Amino acid sequence: PSSKFPSTPPGTEANMALKVSEERCSMILDNIQDGYYEVDLDGNYTFFNEGLLRITGYSREEMLGMNNRRIVDELNNRKVFKAFNQVFLTGVPAHAFDWECIRKDGSRRFVEVSVTLKRDVKGRPTGFMGIARDITERKLAERTLRESEERYRTIIENIQDGYYEVDLDGNYTFFNEGLLRITGYSREEMLGLNNRRIVDEFNNQKVFRVFHQVYLTGVPAHAFDWECIRKDGSRRFVEVSVTLKRDIYGNPAGFMGIARDITERKRYQAELEAKENELKQKNQSLEEANTALNVLMKKMEEHRAACEETLRDNLNKVAMPCLQRAKEKIKDKAAVDHLRLLEESLGSVFAPYPHSLAAEFPRLTSTEIDVANFIVQGKRTKEIADVLNVTPKAIEVHRNNLRRKFGLTNQKTGLRTHLLALR
Repeated sequence: PSSKFPSTPPGTEANMALKVSEERCSMILDNIQDGYYEVDLDGNYTFFNEGLLRITGYSREEMLGMNNRRIVDELNNRKVFKAFNQVFLTGVPAHAFDWECIRKDGSRRFVEVSVTLKRDVKGRPTGFMGIARDITERKLAERTLRESEERYRTIIENIQDGYYEVDLDGNYTFFNEGLLRITGYSREEMLGLNNRRIVDEFNNQKVFRVFHQVYLTGVPAHAFDWECIRKDGSRRFVEVSVTLKRDIYGNPAGFMGIARDITERKRYQAELEAKENELKQKNQSLEEANTALNVLMKKMEEHRAACEETLRDNLNKVAMPCLQRAKEKIKDKAAVDHLRLLEESLGSVFAPYPHSLAAEFPRLTSTEIDVANFIVQGKRTKEIADVLNVTPKAIEVHRNNLRRKFGLTNQKTGLRTHLLALR
């Protein structure tokens, strides 16, 4: 019977299925971001996808038949040969080995490559195939991180202060030379050492409270101090900062911070406090002595005033009346004048002026003070000489001395005027 459709030749369906499978594989390979390659046993590219062309920068025509040595330098060529040769000898695929590829424009990219041995239908090696992934960005990030870590480690190792990291149990996991100088332990002894080993019970409780507070709140602690016991048993004061360490998921993983040796500062503070206390005690003693001296001076002044009052009372009640009666009985004018001068002199004994003059001008002699007092009273040279029982010439000498000591030499200011101004 006739058929509406022509019959299918034998094997045609299998060929079509194979073609569809190949097209599907080709589409997959051309759309993946990674590079796919196949090379013969000499390293010549026989098949590849668009991903490999993006990595190398060559066109499809340039890449086909190109030898792998064209895109590597000598160092990486040896590295590639060693890996491919190992796969050839053992038949065991190589996974994720990396090398540096030289692109068509001369720039370089890091690639991570897998290698599998290709065999023919009889199992004989015919070449290699695998996946090439551009890991340049990752390599650069790793290099940047490595350089950052190295720079960080260099800084940490060169600072004078101690840097530490401990786990949640207080075991030291990382530290610098500064911390070893503070504690006196070697690096091998310090690694894994628990923080309780370098503190006494009192300081251990203090440290625990601070670290526990940081753990609960996540808020760093700054500049709290405690006493550290060194390996040799000596003690040092340290000022410590504490920050909570977290893992990549944000969970608490330990603590880190800076430890500064403040032993000398503590010693200076103690010495300063001792000096301040000593000064306070001395100041208190001086204040007490000053109070006692003021009391004594007040009593002496009261005693002096009492004595002066007694003397003045006796003078007024005894001496002055006698002088008055003598003046009334004596008729000789010269004698009366002498008695009057004597009466005036006795009256000036308790005047404040001579005392203040003596206190203000300690270079004045007692005779010069007497002469100055008479001058203030308006006495003439002869009257002063008669009272003091000296010659008028001697009084003139005292006058000149007074002018010199008061700085009145070669000045027109009168001596009495000057003395009155000092009252």
